[in-house]
Order: sequence, then C-alpha cells, then structure tokens
Amino acid sequence: MTEATQKDDRLVAGGCSSPIRLRGHTDHVDRDTGRVRRAFTSAGQPGNVVHLRCNNRRETVCPTCSQTYKRDARRLVLAGLTGGDGLPDAIGGHPALFVTLTAPSFGPVHSRRSAGKHGEARACRPRRGLCPHGRPAGCHAKHGDGDRQLGTPLCADCFDYAGAVIWNAMLPMLWKATRDRLEVAIAAAAGLTVARMRRELRVTFVKAAEMQARGLVHLHVVVRLDGRGPAPEDVEAPPGWASVELVADCLRHVLASVTVDAPDATNPAGTLAVRWGTQHDVRAVAVDGPDSGSKIANYLAKYLTKSVTGSGALDRPVRSLAHLARLAVDGHARRMVETCWRLGSIEGFAAALDDAAGRAPGRLPGLLRWAHCFGFGGHWITKSRKYSTTFGALRGARRVNARTVAAALSGGGLMDAFGRADGDPRTVIIRSWAYAGRGPSGTINARPASGP
Repeated sequence: MTEATQKDDRLVAGGCSSPIRLRGHTDHVDRDTGRVRRAFTSAGQPGNVVHLRCNNRRETVCPTCSQTYKRDARRLVLAGLTGGDGLPDAIGGHPALFVTLTAPSFGPVHSRRSAGKHGEARACRPRRGLCPHGRPAGCHAKHGDGDRQLGTPLCADCFDYAGAVIWNAMLPMLWKATRDRLEVAIAAAAGLTVARMRRELRVTFVKAAEMQARGLVHLHVVVRLDGRGPAPEDVEAPPGWASVELVADCLRHVLASVTVDAPDATNPAGTLAVRWGTQHDVRAVAVDGPDSGSKIANYLAKYLTKSVTGSGALDRPVRSLAHLARLAVDGHARRMVETCWRLGSIEGFAAALDDAAGRAPGRLPGLLRWAHCFGFGGHWITKSRKYSTTFGALRGARRVNARTVAAALSGGGLMDAFGRADGDPRTVIIRSWAYAGRGPSGTINARPASGP
C-alpha cells in the first residue's frame, strides 16, 4: 500500500484504526414517477470502496473511535442532568441521585487501602494465619496504584470463580429487579398505588458498567426524577412529595433486600440468591460541588472506553480454551474465562442460566459468548428512554453536519439527487451495500461481497 493510499484511508475513515470497507451504491427514487437516480457509489472512490468508522468503544482497539464514543457518552449523560439535545433546560433543577452499586465478595483479593483517595497506602489485608489451602490469609504489602497484584485473589482456590461469573451474568436481571422494586417502594412511602405513582412521577436513569480488577462488574447510575405532563413526551418538574431524600431512602432499602434467583452449578435442583454487595453509595447530585453533572458525566464516560483487562487481550470473544492458551492474560483473568467455559459447557446449567438472565437462546450459551467479559453480557452504558438523547441521534447529527459542511464547501446546498432539499418526503432512499473487508484498502482480509 502506498503512502498516498494510507493517507487517504486515514482521511476518509477519520483516523479509525480498523475501518470497515463497503462496496455498493445509494439510489434516490421519485415517489410519484418512479424515476431512479444514483446519489452515490463506491465506484471511483479510493480502492472502489467507502470506509466507515469501526465505532469501537475500547481505546486498546481504536483510540480515535474510542475518544468519539467517550465524548458522545459524556454528552448523553450530561444532557440528562442539565438539559439540551431535545430536553428542556429546566431539567437541570430536577432531583437526581448518583449511585454506585458493587458486587459481593467472592473471596479476599489484593487491594489498595488508604486514608482518603490520595492518602498514604496501608497494609493490604493485615491478617495472620493460613487459609484452608495452606496459603497466607493476609497480605501486609502496601500496594500502589498500578500494582499488578491489585484485584487478584490472595488464594485462587478460596475464590468463588463460579459464583463470580454467575453474578456477572445475572447483573442485568438484578438491576431490572432493583428498578421495579424501587417504584414499588416509592409508591408505598408516598402512600400511593404504583399505578397512581407512575401517573405522577417518572424515574429515569443512565448507568455505566465498570469492570473491576477482581473481574466483577460495578454499576455507576444517575437516577433522575421527572413529573409527567398531559402528553407522554412531556417532561415536567416532579411532584412536591417526590424528594431526593425519600427516593434515596427507598433505594437503600431495596438494595439491602432485593435478590434474583440463579441456577446452582453444583446442585441441579438448587438455586442461588444473587444480590448486591454491602458496599454501595447513594448521594444527591449537586449543581456545584464534587457531584456536579459535568463531573459525573466525565466520571462515567472514562470507564466506558476501558477494556476488561489493561492489555486489551480480551477485547474480542474467546473462541476456545486453546484460543485462551495463546492469549497473554494473568492467572486470575484466565481462571475467570476458564470458569465461563467450564460452566457454559454444562448443557442443562447453561440453558437454565440464560433463561434466568433473560438471554435469548443463541448458537452458543451466554457464558461462552461472553467469556471474554467474564460472563457479563449486558451493555456497558444503558439508559431509560426518556433520560436524554441517544448515540444514534448524536451520530446522525454528526453525519448531517459533515454533509452540510461538504456541500457548503462545494458551493451548493444539501440536496438530493432530484435537486430537492435533503429529506424531502417525495424521495425514497434505497441503499445497496456489501461488506468488502476491514482495515485500510491494502489490507488482505476481505471476503467476497454477497447480497445487498
């Protein structure tokens, strides 16, 4: 591949490290006459293909797309706290909570303990004696940031790997149960029926998942309280009885009691109660201060671009245990993936776990599909429909802006193939595109394109 071609690839794909190549065309059809005009084709483009961003969120996979994803995530979170992007500015005054939810302990792990976030490190786990497997029950080392031991078990045989991957798999269902129970608790605290409460109050949220070093997912959640207007799309101030203190107390009560059932890998007839860890944080979002909307948006966005492991070795699905053996991952991460494969290969258990987790049946059990995420198959950021804008809307606005700028530079407006304003209802858009490979034009990894 020539230097000029490499430069073109970087310009067309916006600097994406692994752009997707497509071959095909887009036609515009006049709805009234049936006339067809070709609006765009890949023929004549460099390599006779067009390049699309991979849009991967992980910075170890694509730094450029990762940064764009982070900016979009920040805007999505911030819009729900301050308004904008289709939401009224008054929404910034609605009560909101910032919540951190943790997993239970599945065995002692190395951790950094200090007096305050930036305080001097203390002994990791000052314990004496031995564990049941003859290994030290404590650790007197003072771990610093970036220490490779952080998150790894003091004794791998004492760590409940099966419980950990089952908890990760059940996390989306545990969150759903928490949301449902929260509405019931708010209604009870306000002396209302659930139906009446829902007619007056809408509880919206956005949550980001963080994979901790010990291989368990934590959730960081923004919960916002809105009132309901006459129309379903209305977003108004919440009723006076819906204070942030009332909702915070209800949430703490729910977190301490809510559970969901999961199958027991060691007892086909038994079940496990999956619950939150005892450590959780529920605090009000302040307009200014340590928990302002801008700081929370930055905090959530920074976790979304990180890989499961710092090396990025588990950025893609693990196809087999032989594939895992070729990956450079530490012993703890390897045991987590191996446990997913071991449990996922138990046919009856794997199907029961997918059913309990609300996963649709697939070609492979969920634990095998998501072994590279230690069993967690949920999205890394999700939100209520009414919380704020969407990634699709932000990307669509960016595409329209790029086309508008290009049209202005060429001396024309944003028009369709018939000379009408873009988006004219008389024009039907028909696209016919096929996959032509991944990576720059000179990369030999394409498969024959088939189908539109």
